[in-house]
Amino acid sequence: MSDGYLSLSQWVSLSLLCSGSSHTNLDVQLSSLKWPETVCVHMAPGKVSYPSVFVVDSKMRPPPLPPKPVRRQRKEVIQTLLVILVCVALCGMAVEACFIYHLFTSKENPAPDGPQIAMRKQEKEHALTPKQKPLGEMKPSKPMAQLTTGEKSVNGVMLWHENHPSILYHIKHKADEGKLIIEKEGYYSVYSKINFKEDSILFSHSVLWVTHRYAGNEILLLQSSRLQLRSRATDNSYLSGVFHLYKGDAVFVRVKNCTLVLSNAAENYFGVFMI
Repeated sequence: MSDGYLSLSQWVSLSLLCSGSSHTNLDVQLSSLKWPETVCVHMAPGKVSYPSVFVVDSKMRPPPLPPKPVRRQRKEVIQTLLVILVCVALCGMAVEACFIYHLFTSKENPAPDGPQIAMRKQEKEHALTPKQKPLGEMKPSKPMAQLTTGEKSVNGVMLWHENHPSILYHIKHKADEGKLIIEKEGYYSVYSKINFKEDSILFSHSVLWVTHRYAGNEILLLQSSRLQLRSRATDNSYLSGVFHLYKGDAVFVRVKNCTLVLSNAAENYFGVFMI
C-alpha cells in the first residue's frame, strides 16, 4: 500500500479479515469484475474502515466534440472573398500601369504612320508665311464661284472671263453663254455688280434663273433699273439675294443698254456661293 491505495491482493486479504467472508464468495465477487479495472481503497491513518472501491470502465468512449461554430465558417468565406477582391484589384492596377507605360512610350517614339505625316504637313503649312504659301492650295469648304471682267454681252447677256482672281469650285461655267451651272442642290447667295456710265437713257441690270423644274423662259430673280438725266458720270448697280437652287440649274446676268457698261475687273463681277 502506498499513499492510502491498496493493490488487489491486499484488498482481498483485508476484506477477509474485516467481514469474515469465505474465500469462495470472494472468488465470485472477483470473477464478476472486468479487467483492466482500478480498485482504490482509502484508509484514514490509525483507523480501520471498510475500503471504498471505485470501478472505472475502460471501454467507455470519450464524449463527442462540440460542433464548430457557424460564425467561424462565415469568417472564412468572407476572408476568401476579400483575398479574391484584393487580387483582382492588383491585377487591374497592373494592367492600367502597362497601358500608361505603353502610352508614354508611343508618344516618345511615334511611328511614321499616315496621321502623323498629315499632322507634320499641316504644321509645315502653318509655319509658312502668307507670301511663301503656294496659291490655290486651300480650297473652299462649300461650292462657290466668282467671275470678273465682263467686257461684252451677247443679246444683253454678260460674258465673263476666267482670269486669275476668278474662283470656280463645284460650279461649272459656260463661257459662251455667261451662265453658272449648279452641281449641288442647296441654298445659294447670288450677287452681281455692274459699273456703268450714266446717260439720259434707261439702264437695267438683272439676274435670271433657268431650271428644268419649270417649263418656259427664264425666271427673273433680281433686277435694278436706273434712269439718270445727268451725263458724263458713273454709277454702280449691285444685286444680291438668297435662293434655293437645284442640281443642273443655271443663273446669268443680263443688262439693257450694255454699251453703258464700263470694262473694269474690280468693278464688274458675278458670283454665287452655298450658305
